[in-house]
Amino acid sequence: MRYEIKIPIQQNLDSEFHNFISYDKNIKKAFDDRIINSIYFDTENFSSARNNLSGISRRSKYRIRWYNNNLQNLNYEIKSKSNNLGKKIILKTNQDFKNLENFYSIKNQFLNKKENNFFLGKIFDYDLRPVVKVSYIRSYYIYNNKVMITYDKSLNYELINKFQLKKNLFKDSMNVIEVKFNKEDYKLGSNLILGSNFYPKRFSKYLRSLYSFNIANYI
Repeated sequence: MRYEIKIPIQQNLDSEFHNFISYDKNIKKAFDDRIINSIYFDTENFSSARNNLSGISRRSKYRIRWYNNNLQNLNYEIKSKSNNLGKKIILKTNQDFKNLENFYSIKNQFLNKKENNFFLGKIFDYDLRPVVKVSYIRSYYIYNNKVMITYDKSLNYELINKFQLKKNLFKDSMNVIEVKFNKEDYKLGSNLILGSNFYPKRFSKYLRSLYSFNIANYI
């Protein structure tokens, strides 16, 4: 597991972030920017969201993710957190995207394959349903070749409801900085954050999207 420290900032502070990464010569661009698309899954009574809202130390989120417009390469992802430590379990697939309702279902033949049992065993409920799509542009930087810094902007949320013909969209006013580092690099990562003008704060794109559609009380 690694530390994942989030720092939400208002969009009008975008220039301050770029001043921060330009000031320190040890911060380098790591990869090209790309669009990240995620669809989050939950139970009918939002068990995953409620666990996160309650601050339960060990909690998980379930999603599928793809990059840019490449729908031929999807990732199943279980994002687990224990306080500020996080990890991801990833399973790659080229499943038909249209069969969305059955992605996290016991009926899913792909998940029931023997080689995918490791992933199936990590799902707490075998009938998760798609709830919301989250999309944003992510920039990647690295500090001293050890600490990853990502910067997410243009956050868009789309509520998934098969009974609703009109799309329900929300554009967030926040951007998100995330600083990620391994346990052995704790001092390096902490000093980087302390030396900035930014302050860490709890932020979940999934919970934020539910809040935007008046489904959860979250700021």
